[in-house]
Amino acid sequence: MATARTGAWLLRSLAPALLLVAASARAGGAGDSTERQVFTFAPTRAVLVLITGAGAAQALADHRPGKVDAASAAEAELLRECAAGEPQRPLAQKGFLWAVAVQAWRVFLHPFAVSVREELLKYASVSSASASGDYYRAGEPAASTALNERISCLRFTRYAATGSGSDDVALDFVASVRLDTPRDAIRLRPLRLFIDQAGAKSVNGRYAVAIAVRARAVWRDEFAGHSDQVFDENVASEAVDLKGGSFLKYYPTDPTSGTREPIVPISFGSDRSRDFGRVEFAVSVAELGAPPATLTLLAQLLPTPDENIAKVLVSAALAGIRVQ
Repeated sequence: MATARTGAWLLRSLAPALLLVAASARAGGAGDSTERQVFTFAPTRAVLVLITGAGAAQALADHRPGKVDAASAAEAELLRECAAGEPQRPLAQKGFLWAVAVQAWRVFLHPFAVSVREELLKYASVSSASASGDYYRAGEPAASTALNERISCLRFTRYAATGSGSDDVALDFVASVRLDTPRDAIRLRPLRLFIDQAGAKSVNGRYAVAIAVRARAVWRDEFAGHSDQVFDENVASEAVDLKGGSFLKYYPTDPTSGTREPIVPISFGSDRSRDFGRVEFAVSVAELGAPPATLTLLAQLLPTPDENIAKVLVSAALAGIRVQ
């Protein structure tokens, strides 16, 4: 019953924002007599790449989205931001994780309620991936040596499978995770967001998108070990219209942009002659499409439990309010 209550709460929580999306869609198309088309989505997979300074050019060039101009000033600025730090040993990538934001809850529900829920969930999805590596660059073993990051950027890419078996870049997001100027915090900032194919359905091609970046570390004091989340931040939320084509946005790279986050913890007595400060980064992208108004109205009839949902979904719902 817990899973059933969770699903119902999610739908009721998102219903107001989704209704706003649908209402704005109707308002935007009030003078349009053309028939609306339902936008569908294809199976996807996602991968997160941790970018070191010397490897930035190669990492950003690999599977570059077709609509991104490699010679543009904005792309050059993005490359300059990520080209910091030094590569040491190859980074370890974890397995991919991609999933619909929530699954259909089939237990103890009326068949009609189940079918409504299943259909509505096609308009909401979350894709995520994680990767781990040593955040700090090797230096002198002395404890007074200043910290220098070796991982400068994160690149999250969601691919859409095609009939030919090749992968098309459906969504591409790059964020900077460099140390702030005083070297006492990580300056987390989005750099570029590209969307060509959404991961969920929409009746009008409009979507609310939110992106969260998380970091988790394991470290030790002199006599105790620790495992904890370093930060969990929603870095971008956008109202996106894909009906007219791809979405591409570059974000500011000035020193004051973004947010200051805690640095990656360092284990007691770390050997700084080698790369150190192991950290696991994860990126999640929530996409909410505009559903038919009938579905959102039916969803309000479902029960209301008191479970929480991921805040990245909440950010996506709030972004939907801005869809015009």
